[in-house]
Formats: sequence, C-alpha cells, structure tokens
Amino acid sequence: MPITKGPLHGIRVLDLTQAHAGPFGTMLLGDLGAEIIKIEPPKGEMMRGGEPKVSVLQSYLIGLNRNKKGVVLDLKSETGKKTFYDLVKKSDIVYSNYRADVPKRMGNDFDTLKKYNPKIIRCNISGYGATGPYTGYPSYDIIGCGHSGILSISGEPGHAPLIPGGIALADMIGGIFATMSVLAALIDRNKTGKGMPVEVNLLDGLLVMQQVMFQQYLLTGNEPGLQGRRHPIGAGYGIYDTLDGNMTIASLDQEKVMTLIGLGEMLSDPLYETPTERMINKDSLDKLIEDALKKKNTDDWVNLLRDENDIACGPILNFEQILKDPQIAENKTFIEMDLKGEKYKTVGSIFRLSNEDGDLIAGTPDAPADLGEHTDLILKTLLDYSSEEIDEVHNANNGQNNNNRAASNIKMVYEHELEEETKKTDG
Repeated sequence: MPITKGPLHGIRVLDLTQAHAGPFGTMLLGDLGAEIIKIEPPKGEMMRGGEPKVSVLQSYLIGLNRNKKGVVLDLKSETGKKTFYDLVKKSDIVYSNYRADVPKRMGNDFDTLKKYNPKIIRCNISGYGATGPYTGYPSYDIIGCGHSGILSISGEPGHAPLIPGGIALADMIGGIFATMSVLAALIDRNKTGKGMPVEVNLLDGLLVMQQVMFQQYLLTGNEPGLQGRRHPIGAGYGIYDTLDGNMTIASLDQEKVMTLIGLGEMLSDPLYETPTERMINKDSLDKLIEDALKKKNTDDWVNLLRDENDIACGPILNFEQILKDPQIAENKTFIEMDLKGEKYKTVGSIFRLSNEDGDLIAGTPDAPADLGEHTDLILKTLLDYSSEEIDEVHNANNGQNNNNRAASNIKMVYEHELEEETKKTDG
C-alpha cells in the first residue's frame, strides 16, 4: 500500500518538475507521505522516453518519480491553465525547476497563484537565482559544478578536473535544499496562515556545500586546488593503495595507525614524532603509509584496523559489492517495486521515521505513473469536473500531443550510449 501515515500525509503538491533536481525533491516529499500530482505536458516530461517499463531507458523515470500521480495538462492552453488554477485552489505546494524567469511567463509564479490560493507555497529551483545577470541562462548539473568551484577541487593535481563521482551533485543538493525550504515554509504557514515563494538555485547550493573550503580561502587567500586522494592538512586520511586494490582511512590517531601497519619506529624520527611535524611532512608520511599498506590486501587491513582496533577505515566497494553488503542489507536501503507486473529493485527512502510504538510510518511506495494515468481520476474526484469538462481538457491536450520529439531524442541518446558500451564490452 502507498505511504498513508507519513508526517506529510494530507499535504498536496503540484509537481511541474522535469529532469533531475525537481523530481528528486518532490520524491522526497512523497517519501514523507505528501500527495504528489505530477503535471506533464502532453508529450511528457523531457526524461520520459516512451511508455514506462523496467529498462535503463527509464532509469530517471523509475528512479525519481515513485509515489506520484500522473496528470497531463497543456499549460499553454486556456483550458489547461484554468484546470491548473483549479488544482492550485486545493493544493499546498507548487514545485518546479524552471529558469527563474519562466514561472512568471507561464503564469504560475507566486504572485499569480496567491490570487487563487493565499496559502500556496511556490517553490522553484533555478540554475543561478531569481535575479542577476545570469538568471535567464540555461544551467544543468555540470554547469553548476563548474561555476561554483566544485570542479576546481575535484581530481588529481596536475590533471584535468573530474566530475565528482559522476553523480548529479548539483541536482541532488538543489532538490534537498528546496525540499528543506518547503518544509520550513509549511511550518511558517502554520503560524501565519499565509503561503510564500521559495527560491533555491543550484549555484548557491554547491557553494554552501563548500562552506569549510571557502572559509579556509577567505581566511588565507590560498586557492585549495585539486584535492586528489588525500586530506589537505593531515596525513593518514584519504584513499590508499593496498596489495589488491584500495581502501579509505580517516583516523585521528596517527600514532596508533602507524604502529599497527609497521611504522612504529618512525615515531622517533624527528620528521614524524609530533603531530605538527607529521602535518608539515604529510606528503612523505603518506607515501610511507601507502607503501606499508601495499603489503597486505584491503580485507586484511580492514580486519586489523577497524574490526580489531576501532580505527576508522573501510573498503571501497563497487555496486555489485554494495548489493551484497550485510550492513546495507540490514538497513533495507534497496527495495523491490512492481511496475506493470515487472519487479525491479531501487534505492528506497532515506527517511526512518517511527511512531511511539516503534512502527515505521510509511508503506511500500507506488511505482511511477504512466503519462497522464490519473488525469481523469484527479479531475473527477478532486475538482468534481463533469464528463464534458474532462473532455475539454483532453481536447486541449490533444492539440499539443503530436510532438514527441523530446521523448524520442532521449530514447535515441540512451540507445546510442548503450550500443557504444556494448562495443567496448565486446572488445
């Protein structure tokens, strides 16, 4: 059954999002029990590559759009706009990830929507912010990473910058901060009875995530540069080679680590006998540590350091190993879902909220909806539209339903990438 006892049960969100940042943010609200009505144009959102099915072509759709009801509205038509405003009257939040100037042009900015519902919370995630010289520019995740300085610190010194982990860092952070802001706006509305605009941008989110790095720069004027595999100010903290791979160490007790890995005698060396000297000579000490670690396998070191001596360290797991990891299994991080009779695994909710009896206040999430799957249901049950009014909405949608180029382009890109990967795999 869907989530019906979450803390946001009874809160209704009109979801205008596409791609990554916005859908991730509204997914979080849905995981907390909010009712999410995903409103898509007749051709579908930009990441919908055809009908939903369990396929890598649908990784964005099935990964980010659980617990959402699907409604199709042509918001460029008068009928679509009227229906949308009717939904606004019965909703709590409108959530999008448009360029900052788009909501006003589309007639769904806060000043417009509050005329229909003074309690509405209008959240938008943009690339650069609501005002300023770049406000109308396009921006996606990697653009934000470059503009924010994240790429200037990501990678090995002497080499080109790297995408941090290959993940959509800006998008995920933007979705998290936007959802946090929406929750704060809900609390404020409980006090004042009034809604508010919520503006979040990817650029600011990435800058905040570098809080300490920027504090160091602001105090010293020294550019941090590419960070590589080691901590900038302390030895024994970072990624190290072992005999069969790599491992991580993040210990504050350098003397204990050095003793356990066979470098105890170096503690009497003037270069390494005090914490200050070890910091000054961290590069040479890190090399000594890695040379020592190369004498045994990762598992042997983890057993000795972490399991037997409580040193903070661990292996570097790939995805196959993660799915077999006992701690991740215990956390029930991965869940199984059903989409049109096909079962698939996905990353579950991060939220672990329980009632006073210790029961989780969440159920099994609903799978992503087909394009427009719940249009008739929402219009009839929520808005009490007649059959004639529902037909009018469909007729307005059909006027824009002949253009599926965006979905087709996404599908072609994915199929090309899969073909190229197959070529690499087959040699």
